Amino acid sequence: MKKLILLLILFAPFLGKSQDIEQFLLAGTEDASKLTEKYVNPVSKGFMYGLNNGWYSTARTHKKLGFDITLVANLAQVPSSDEVFQFVESDYSNITLVSGSSEIQTLMGGENNTTLAARIETDMGDFKLTNFTMPDGIGDDLPMNAVPSATLQVGIGIPGINSDLKVRYLPKVGSSDLEVGMFGIGLQKSLSKILKIDKTPVDISALIAYTQLTAEYDIQEDSGLNGSGQMMEFKTNAYTFQAIASVNLKLIEFYGAVGYNTAKMDVDIKGSYDLEYTLEGTGATIKETVVDPVSVDFDASGVRATLGTRLNLGFFKIFGDYTIQEYNTITGGIAFSFR
Repeated sequence: MKKLILLLILFAPFLGKSQDIEQFLLAGTEDASKLTEKYVNPVSKGFMYGLNNGWYSTARTHKKLGFDITLVANLAQVPSSDEVFQFVESDYSNITLVSGSSEIQTLMGGENNTTLAARIETDMGDFKLTNFTMPDGIGDDLPMNAVPSATLQVGIGIPGINSDLKVRYLPKVGSSDLEVGMFGIGLQKSLSKILKIDKTPVDISALIAYTQLTAEYDIQEDSGLNGSGQMMEFKTNAYTFQAIASVNLKLIEFYGAVGYNTAKMDVDIKGSYDLEYTLEGTGATIKETVVDPVSVDFDASGVRATLGTRLNLGFFKIFGDYTIQEYNTITGGIAFSFR
């Protein structure tokens, strides 16, 4: 059960395709990084957008030492334009299109029929050759083409300043092949008294929040290439700044927000990988080993707008909202809130 939760917090589709992504290393480290970036881009973006969601379900803040425990799940929807990328040979140093479509499916796309050829100059001035096929995406296997994420957080009212301190925390735990750690902190400041609306059902507040997630995934067992110490490392930093408004009608509550997100994810392929090529003109086999071959960065930022509803059943809350942003995101959750 622990591993299942960790896989949901990260993004299981990326992990399941890691052994296929290793084939990109045959293109040389520079081209391998470019292919990796384009292929996994929608998963990385979706995860970053999802991680900035779920910080609130009302503009109201807790009374003195009131608190809540909230579990949130997100689905960041991948735009159809990001399900594919165009292969342009001039963008690469070593690879050309052999067969299939130049419109290549990303990890969140469908089946690929594209074969690429690598022709890489050696230190001796001749060339080593190999072919590899682009891996399929998983989009056709999903009920919704969306990237999941999940968070568990605690909020507590800070005496004297009409604010909630919110904390997300997961100590670095995991199984034999996956370790995940998370830390997040946010401050939601009520503006209702300042705006003199604190006696009405309407509340307004401001939020600033930060989440960091790190993960290490051991891919040695599933690797399609011989080597040692093979693993993938992920580090995500996500920030969100929002203005929130809500209307409390006792049993039901409506809330909305506008704001700005920014996030960055670093993905590194670590370890040693044994590669095999054919020498051009002779047919001889060439073997070589690359170490820590890929490091790519992903960025996601932009304005956002959220609309949501919360059902108040005493201290038990059920909520859901929809965020309009580059990757529109559906969020749902439950909370135990004591004001």
